[in-house]
Amino acid sequence: LMSHCYCVSKRRCSVCCLSSDYHFEYTECDMHQSRWRVAVPNKLDTCTGLPDPVKGTHCTFSCMDGEFLEMSSQSCQKCAGGSYSLGTGVAFDEWDSLPAGFVTHGVSIDDDSQTNCSKSSWVPMGDHIASNVDECTTTLSFAVNLKKAGTVSFEYLYPDNNIYFEFFVQNDQCQSTDTESRFVNVLSYMVKLNQGTNVLYWRTTAYALQETSVKSVLLKNIAISGVAYTSECFLCKPGTYSAKLGSARCNPCPADSYSNKGATMCHQCETDTYAEAGSGSCKARPACTNSDYFYTHTPCDYSRQTQIMYKWMEPKICSESVPGAVTLPASGQLTACPPCNPGFFLTNTSTCQPCSDDFYSNGTGRVPPRDHEEATELSRITFVFETTCTADCMLDFLMNQHIVEKWHGTTGKQSYSYVVQDNITTSFTWAFRRMQSHGTRNHTSDVAKIYSVLVTNAVDGVASRCRQCAAGSSDLSACVPCPPGHYMVNGTGVCESCPPNTIIRPQQTVGREACVPCGPNTSTNQARSACVSDCTLHVNSGAGQHLLYNFSSLANLTGFRSSPRFTSRGLRYFQHFHLGLCGKEDRQLAVCVDNVTEQRREVRGYACQSMVVPSDTRGQGLVSSQPFVIADLLLGVTTENSLDHISSLENMFPVNIGLPDVIFYYRASETTQACKQGRSTTIRMRCDPTVTASHQISLPSACPEGTCNGCSFHFLWQSQFACPLCTSDHYREIVSACVQGIQRTTYVWQQPLQCYAGVSLPAQRVNACVSMDFWLKFGVSTGTVAALLLIGVICYFWKRARKLEFKYSMLMTAGDKEECELPAADSCAIMEGEDAEDDLIYLTKKSFFHKAKKTSRTCSSDHIEQALRGWFLINGRVASLGDGSKRSKMRQSKTMSQYLRKCRIFILFIVFFVISA
Repeated sequence: LMSHCYCVSKRRCSVCCLSSDYHFEYTECDMHQSRWRVAVPNKLDTCTGLPDPVKGTHCTFSCMDGEFLEMSSQSCQKCAGGSYSLGTGVAFDEWDSLPAGFVTHGVSIDDDSQTNCSKSSWVPMGDHIASNVDECTTTLSFAVNLKKAGTVSFEYLYPDNNIYFEFFVQNDQCQSTDTESRFVNVLSYMVKLNQGTNVLYWRTTAYALQETSVKSVLLKNIAISGVAYTSECFLCKPGTYSAKLGSARCNPCPADSYSNKGATMCHQCETDTYAEAGSGSCKARPACTNSDYFYTHTPCDYSRQTQIMYKWMEPKICSESVPGAVTLPASGQLTACPPCNPGFFLTNTSTCQPCSDDFYSNGTGRVPPRDHEEATELSRITFVFETTCTADCMLDFLMNQHIVEKWHGTTGKQSYSYVVQDNITTSFTWAFRRMQSHGTRNHTSDVAKIYSVLVTNAVDGVASRCRQCAAGSSDLSACVPCPPGHYMVNGTGVCESCPPNTIIRPQQTVGREACVPCGPNTSTNQARSACVSDCTLHVNSGAGQHLLYNFSSLANLTGFRSSPRFTSRGLRYFQHFHLGLCGKEDRQLAVCVDNVTEQRREVRGYACQSMVVPSDTRGQGLVSSQPFVIADLLLGVTTENSLDHISSLENMFPVNIGLPDVIFYYRASETTQACKQGRSTTIRMRCDPTVTASHQISLPSACPEGTCNGCSFHFLWQSQFACPLCTSDHYREIVSACVQGIQRTTYVWQQPLQCYAGVSLPAQRVNACVSMDFWLKFGVSTGTVAALLLIGVICYFWKRARKLEFKYSMLMTAGDKEECELPAADSCAIMEGEDAEDDLIYLTKKSFFHKAKKTSRTCSSDHIEQALRGWFLINGRVASLGDGSKRSKMRQSKTMSQYLRKCRIFILFIVFFVISA
């Protein structure tokens, strides 16, 4: 090697730089698009005397494909054999180690996760690099400076939708590509790059939510164009070669040949070894087994027989000479021709041809049309399959690159159907993946077998059966079905109306049994294809009370999550549910999405579920995956705990001692391998006036994910809007006391309140009234006056009685005296010439006390006997007092005593009455 410095002294000359100690680079372009070539030492402070900077090439200078820039001469040179160059690009197709410039690092998805992601990275695997499989977000990045606009392209395999995979570019202005640049399920990808610095990011996030192994994203063959030049050529990787100068790429070696790194040609493998195309080495041939050959049928001859022909699978890598190997069976055995596929018939030339219009075939021959039943869905694909696996294998069924269903491991022979609802061009794909160890053939016997595939209602398709059309159709080229709400009488084509409030079975339109009655408190839609609820319900409670429910406030779509769940590695995730409780024709459907993939697969129904993981992945706050419908058919709304073989066990939730719960029953029409009868869902609506929010939905404590078996889902929805509408039975009136002549009537709700909306409380009512104080004062005053008056009357009569008794006693003692004669009776009692009876009538018109008072005033003390005589005559006691006999006096005394006794009893009665009052 020559030195680029001259020696002034031995000390200085000993540290002069050799050409191997440095390399050349260009400076940045100036405003005139000029630059300089400078020498840069490979290691600092190792030598001195670097070459002086020289004028470099123009900034627009670039080399062609297959060339590289030789910096010493600043000219383009052709790549030697066994190497290649992209000219204005760089390529990375060897991944024995992480190429220079690539950086990989991992971070935790969730701050609360206990997963350590410091060691999570993309792993080089020889011809490709594999992403992480742990629950971390791992990024692979590469920065490149483009002198002109270019592109980046790469190939990859994205086998598992449990990984969120995205690619984006960030330029030197920190501007990122939009979210449309993300990609899924394609074999190669290309993105345009702007001039300047571009940072490329490949980012993956794994979600092992089902405790299954996650398959890595595989990345290889990254190519970037737009650089000004490449200063070196790249050697061809093992298994490839380039024989000419100036190659832009290396060619793979053919099968049964190999090459080393930087080869200009491939070498043939030995006889007992083999190599697949593009191999860097040869392998020993294994012994042939029954899995290494297959058989085919020759075309049928005129006798409708075919020959069985056995062939080795290509490329043949097994050896028949190894001990224990099988040999290829003899071909040419005659056997009967197999039947044609449905919709095809066997012609006279022993070939299968499609049936023409108005004909169908089950595969054994062509027959004219006949009446037959067919489903009314737009289209349906049905296939029969089975899988046999000794290790981890998987069969995926995809529609338009979206995974519809998958089966793990060995599965028995079974049939699967999928209903197509959109009238678009649809592609179906079956993908079988099996675990195969590197360099071995341990699991080549793992297979998936598809026995039959049937697709209905395909454009330009053939018929395997006939469907029954409605009678009276004028257009013979089109099959007219029965109108909505009608079924077809079997064998006649006549359409008859189903009973009211019934729907037509989706898989059956013939026969009266096709009419299915709607469940309780539901009605049919306009198409008579489903039962719907208008969100109202009438219920008679056990107490004889009539309750009216209106769930319209809860009819809008509602989303909620389960409590946090954690995987074995500490990743936090949720079960996310969407509900659409009720509604008529224009109701909104609950939607769950899969945003792991670019095309965002969606499912719709009354209720659906998806798995959600909090994430900081670019453009996504939450990652939602694995959506599926748990309710798309409304069966009924009732307060009963079971309906149509679906039970809503009350013991799953806290006991409600108030109003009865209203339960919505749903079913999902799609069946799965785990749920042979489909999924079912119950939503228990419970009145809770304390819940003012629109929803408070809880899951069973025994099943924190909403289901215990994965097929039956149960929810408890508590809300004030789940209460019945308020009526006059829900409030009572309170009447206040009469205050200052005013009485108020106030209305309050019965407690605890178990209703909402409905009728309002009546306004307070005010009435005039008379208070109790007034009547009490009036009663006391009246009683007092009456008592005083009675006491006065009593005193008066008592005094008068005492006087009469005194006078009577005086009269008795003076009766024997002759000189004392009674005055004439007519002077004081009955006047002369007047009749006694007439006077009695007159006296009854006067007050007795008034007459007695008048008599006492008129009679003198000397005429007491005449007065007494008149007294007794008035009362009819005696006929005359003129008889002065002793007998007569005794009679008079007895009569007078009886009168006084009655007066005393009367006075005592009055006294008792006054005291009681």
